Amino acid sequence: MKMNYSIAERNRVVEEYLWCIDVVMAANPKAVRRTRMEREDVYQQLALRLVQAVDRFDPSKAELKTYLFSELKTELLSCGMTHGRPAILELDLGNIIPFETVRRNCLGIA
Repeated sequence: MKMNYSIAERNRVVEEYLWCIDVVMAANPKAVRRTRMEREDVYQQLALRLVQAVDRFDPSKAELKTYLFSELKTELLSCGMTHGRPAILELDLGNIIPFETVRRNCLGIA
């Protein structure tokens, strides 16, 4: 059965297990680099997952620490797939020159 922490209790548990994020990141440096995110952003993403994991924790299924490490490793691996997008997708589309304008300029057509 899922733990029903109050927000204060959940926050206390999250603070108590923040060290798990450092351990997961230190043990998986290639996965951290593969995300193509700043280390602080990876940390924040894992911290969000930690909060969610504490909320969803069911003590009848696993030990808390084991569950948290599993959730954090899963999140780290998924960060690389969902957040490490190529820079081209982050362009400001408002500054794109229409192809027809480029073609006319290149061909010298007025």
